[in-house]
Amino acid sequence: MLKPFKKLLLISLFIALSALSTKSHARPKLWRATWWSDPATTIAIAWYQPEKGSARLSYGERQSENSKTTENNYPYHLTVNTPEKGKTYWAQLSGLKPDTEYSFQVETSEGLSRELWFKTMPKEAQKLKIIAGGDSRNHRKIRKAANKTVAEIQPDFVLFGGDFTASDSKKQWIKWFEDWQLSIADHGRLIPLIPARGNHDSEKRLGRAWGRAHPRFYHGLSFAGNLLRVYTLNSERPAGGDQKAWLINDLEQHSSSILKFAHYHKPMRPHVRGKSEGQDEYLNWASLFAKYKVDLAIECDSHLMKMTKPLWPSQDGQDGFEAVYRGTVYIGEGGWGAPLRSVNDTKSWTQFFGRINHFFFIEIEKNGIYRVSPIAISAVPKDAQTQQNEVLDIAPGVKLPIELQGLSTATPLKVPQQDINFILQKAQNGLEYGYSPLLLTPLNTVLKPSSESK
Repeated sequence: MLKPFKKLLLISLFIALSALSTKSHARPKLWRATWWSDPATTIAIAWYQPEKGSARLSYGERQSENSKTTENNYPYHLTVNTPEKGKTYWAQLSGLKPDTEYSFQVETSEGLSRELWFKTMPKEAQKLKIIAGGDSRNHRKIRKAANKTVAEIQPDFVLFGGDFTASDSKKQWIKWFEDWQLSIADHGRLIPLIPARGNHDSEKRLGRAWGRAHPRFYHGLSFAGNLLRVYTLNSERPAGGDQKAWLINDLEQHSSSILKFAHYHKPMRPHVRGKSEGQDEYLNWASLFAKYKVDLAIECDSHLMKMTKPLWPSQDGQDGFEAVYRGTVYIGEGGWGAPLRSVNDTKSWTQFFGRINHFFFIEIEKNGIYRVSPIAISAVPKDAQTQQNEVLDIAPGVKLPIELQGLSTATPLKVPQQDINFILQKAQNGLEYGYSPLLLTPLNTVLKPSSESK
C-alpha cells in the first residue's frame, strides 16, 4: 500500500502529465499550404486548432536548418473559418522574396507549434520539380506511402487532380489531412499543393479544406517567370461557357509562356470501358490545348496509369485524336490510393499504361525541356539496394536524379523494351529516352519542320 505522500505525488504527476498531453493535443495541427496568388511572393498556410482561441503567426527568412524564426513586420492576413468547436485558420503571407526559404511558427493560448518552413518559387527561369496525381480516396496505406514519397522527393509543389476522399465527409477529410502530414519531412518543409476538384469533392468541402480564393475552382498560376503556366480546370462544372471564356482569355494573355500544363479530374478519353467519354472536356478544351500549345494535360478519375503520344484533335483519328510529331501529351488517370481498375480501353496512340498505384514526377529545365516519369507506389517498403537494381539498368550511362535514388516506397517505372526504338527515333524531335519514358521539348520552341508537325 502506498504511503499518503507517495500517493499524492503520483496523483500530482498524473495530473501534470495529463495537462501537458492535453495542451500538446490542442496545439495547431493538420498543416497545409497552397497558393491563392503569385507563388514567388505569396503563400497561404492553414492549420487546425482543436480549441477556439487566438493565433499569432511569426515568420522570417530561414538561415539554416537550426535557425529559429524571428519576429518581423512582413505583411500577412489572417482569416478564419469558424465552426463552433475548433477552427481552421488561414494565413495569407505576401510581400515575400522569390526563391527564398522562410521558417514560421504559430503561437496560441495552448502553446507554440513546431517550427516549419516553406520556399517561395523563383521569379526567373530555373529548374522546377513537380509531383502530379490524384484519387487518394480509399486505401490509406497507399495514400500514406505516396505522401511519404512526397517527403522523400521534396518537389517544389504538388498538382492534385481531385477525389481526395470517398464520401467527402468531415471525418474523412480530417483523416486525409492527418495522412498529408507524412508529406512533411523531418526537417519540417511544408510542400504546397494545388487542388483540382473531383467528382467526389463538393465545392463546399474543397473550399473549407483549401480556401475559396478561386470560388469556381478554375484558375491559372505562373512559375519561374514565363517558364510555366499551370491551369487548374474544373471538370465538374461545364467545360464551356464561363470557364471556356476565361481559359481562352488567360491563354491569350500568357501566350509567351514557354510551357503550359493543364490539370483536371475527368479524362477526355478514359482508358477503362466503365467510364463515359469526356465529351464536354474534349469539345471545349482539346482544340484550345492544340491552338495555344498546351504541352501536358494531367487527368485523373479512372484509377489507372496511362501516358499518350503527343496528340492533336482530329475527326479522322481514333476517338478524335491522332498521334503527331508535336502535340499535347495526356497523362493520368489517378492512382494515389483509390481502388485500381483494369486498363481495357487503350488507343492506337496510347504510349504506356498499367494498373498501378502511382503519381508522376515532372522535372522542368530552365530552357523548358521537361521529363515525365511515372512512379509506382507500394505500401510495402522495399530495400533501397533492391530498388536501385530494379531501376538503374533502364538505360546505359543514365544516372537517376538524387530525388529518385533509394526511394523506400516507390519505384520509377521502366519503359517496355519494344518502345525504346520508337522513342529513340523521335529523339531529334525532342522526344528522348532516359531513366523515364518521355523527355519533351516545349511546343513554343521552334524546331526544324517535319511532315508530321502541326
